[in-house]
Amino acid sequence: MTEQTQTPPSPVDTTRSPDVSDAANRSLMFGCVGVLIAISVFLIGAAVGFGLGRWNSGGVTAQNVVAGALNPNAAGGPAAAELEPKFGVFWEAMNLLYRDFYGELPSDDDATYGAIRGVLGELDDPNTSFMEPEEAEFFRTSIEGAFEGIGARVQWNEDFDTVQVVEPFENQPAWNAGIRRGDLILAVDGETVVGTNVTDAVMRIRGPKGSTVLLNIAREGEAEPFDVEVMRDRIELPTIGTDTLGEAGDIAYVKLNTFNENAGQLVREAVEQAMQNDPAGIIFDLRGNTGGLLREAVKVASVFMDDQDVLIERFSDGREETYATSGKAAAPDVPLVVLVNGGSASASEIVAGALQDAGRAQLIGTTTFGKGSVQLPHSLSDGGIMRVTIARWYTPLDRSIDGSGLEPDEVVELTEEDRDAERDPQLDAALAALEKQKN
Repeated sequence: MTEQTQTPPSPVDTTRSPDVSDAANRSLMFGCVGVLIAISVFLIGAAVGFGLGRWNSGGVTAQNVVAGALNPNAAGGPAAAELEPKFGVFWEAMNLLYRDFYGELPSDDDATYGAIRGVLGELDDPNTSFMEPEEAEFFRTSIEGAFEGIGARVQWNEDFDTVQVVEPFENQPAWNAGIRRGDLILAVDGETVVGTNVTDAVMRIRGPKGSTVLLNIAREGEAEPFDVEVMRDRIELPTIGTDTLGEAGDIAYVKLNTFNENAGQLVREAVEQAMQNDPAGIIFDLRGNTGGLLREAVKVASVFMDDQDVLIERFSDGREETYATSGKAAAPDVPLVVLVNGGSASASEIVAGALQDAGRAQLIGTTTFGKGSVQLPHSLSDGGIMRVTIARWYTPLDRSIDGSGLEPDEVVELTEEDRDAERDPQLDAALAALEKQKN
């Protein structure tokens, strides 16, 4: 009788793709917070998210990551002599497992991805993360701004070991079903998600328009968990919204939902249009905006101030890079209030922090999320994405907000009771602050 063996996935020798180091290709997606539960995983979650970083497309294979190869001879990588003996033991163990195990062995992909996640789990850094090809494709789709799902951002809550809602999008399915910021999702369609991971949870929650999902929710102040049924829909979030507010109609309001492509240009156009009416003040609303592209954050800051630093980026090797405004500001002198909350993260915090440090704007609302690390995302050869923390960022006055967030100049809460009554005390406070400056 011939002995049947299954061969484990083998390491592949490929070279590391070159870094894309110019600012135009750097992204700064909310890495530690929200996964968009639409058809995509807008990573940006405690274990899956895009953070401030450069985009690196190609070259590195999943097998390389497992094997530790990542082309050890590439610049900046560990020496091959250091890695080969250690990963020789890894492959020795894998070969024995695939040769001798009595039972069903994982697929090559599952073994590879499991090994990657095992290594990442040793780093004590939830922002260094890996997405399988399907999840990565959802992320790439999400950048386009249209999804199918429940319309909420989530993160992984380490204390409760489950998914937590960061921001339900206003007038979208989760919001309309009564899902609130801070809700813990314990089960999806009767199956627990506690003790899994944000990727698995989101893959269960997402789904096509018209289908329903049953979420088991734990909420602060409620004695027992309860079920909420949500009908999924197509989620289309406009990048920007504008209005005219105030008793005299002379306060311009600009709401930015994400720092995606063209966000900077859209904000500039909105502000330039508002300036034609000689506004007495501008309210710039970044509540619930979990981030986007770094270059767009710099462009947005450049709309409101001239010749100012926007952020400082520091690397582990001691290198430092400072980003500054560019071009001519559209509204450098008009009184400005920026609205922020716990859903304001990453790119939002960079813009708000720069405006606050320069004394250009008053921040009103609640403490921001606190995402201050920098990730370098890599597109892997199988379509997956690997992102690695490479640096931390600081405000122009050298403040670190990582884990602590930005403190508003005026703290104003917006409670669920306010939401239910369609009140917005934060917006009211912004209007009052600008009206006061008129007198």
